[in-house]
Amino acid sequence: MWDLPPETWARSVATMRRALTRRCPYCGGPGVYRGYLELRDSCPTCGVRFEREEGYFLGAYALNLIVAEFLGLGLALFLIFGTALREADLIWQEAVAVGLAVAFPLLFFPYSRTVWIAMDLVFHPPGAGPDGELRRHHLSRADEDGHGSR
Repeated sequence: MWDLPPETWARSVATMRRALTRRCPYCGGPGVYRGYLELRDSCPTCGVRFEREEGYFLGAYALNLIVAEFLGLGLALFLIFGTALREADLIWQEAVAVGLAVAFPLLFFPYSRTVWIAMDLVFHPPGAGPDGELRRHHLSRADEDGHGSR
């Protein structure tokens, strides 16, 4: 069911493409989010559990904060120094910078979680080490559904 390329580079491209389109990095199935921000516990297509352990997504939060704030800061600096916003009052420049600092992390939050899963999947391919538990969970769910292992 998981059609992941065995080569690291090809697996990176495939999983990142899936992650950036808010699909399951394992199988590419849609519907991994309930609404915009809430990630489901498992993929509705392949059944893989997304949160492997308590605190699994702490790296995703850090990734989101770092990327979003650097992009927000870069855009704010460009707008303040490279556009007509340079002539605006300081309060308006600050409002733009603070608005971007708040908006970017919210905008990128769901992507950071699927990208984190995809990054983990690149470095720890299915069946290797602790990922065997995810694979067993997937296989037992397929057996319950009557599909068996493929």
